[in-house]
Amino acid sequence: MFSDDTSQDQGPIEPGRPASSPRGGLGADVLWALGLAAVIGVLGLGLGLLWHAVAPTLPLRIVEEGAVYTSAEPEELAAAEGWFVLLGLGFGMLCAIAAWVLLPARRGPIQLAGLLLGTLIAGWAAWWLGHNIGLAAFVDQKDHAPVDTILQRPVDLRAVKKLTFFPYAIGGVLLIPALGAVVTYALAAAWSRWPSLRRHEDEQEWADHDDDQFIAGAGPS
Repeated sequence: MFSDDTSQDQGPIEPGRPASSPRGGLGADVLWALGLAAVIGVLGLGLGLLWHAVAPTLPLRIVEEGAVYTSAEPEELAAAEGWFVLLGLGFGMLCAIAAWVLLPARRGPIQLAGLLLGTLIAGWAAWWLGHNIGLAAFVDQKDHAPVDTILQRPVDLRAVKKLTFFPYAIGGVLLIPALGAVVTYALAAAWSRWPSLRRHEDEQEWADHDDDQFIAGAGPS
């Protein structure tokens, strides 16, 4: 025979009912998510420095009409985008793993939203910084260099639509960090054994109630 320890005004606990948050609730989750987005966005500048360091520049030859490619199909264009994809994918995956491991008390859709926002900002910041390093000097040299001079154009992404208002751009490759982050976070959530994704909440919920109280309508036998 199981005893019923619930008070008269407390009903049975429904299976999968989310436990109450002991650490500030929704407002705190939102603040943590915004902080997470800000940190990841700043880290995107580091991603841009790394991309600028490893991706090849594009050689251009100065002719009477301006600057032209030194070959019909320069490999540097594809290489720059390939490096951005690889680095951005790894960056997004690492951000998702770090958020999942370091902030277990904030797991859930709000944390995922902060992760998504941060990696979107980081992708743009990485492109903007990596592309603009040395860009002003290149433009100045191109305008004054004699014919047949070979110049190195800074890394850039072709799959980016540059808009007229400062200093914004959109494009598929810029979304790679966000893609890696969201997929990695979703896989971690799918494999989690905790219904709320937050171990401390589920363990507390299970510790506070007997197994029979998780069955709706169960009573003493």
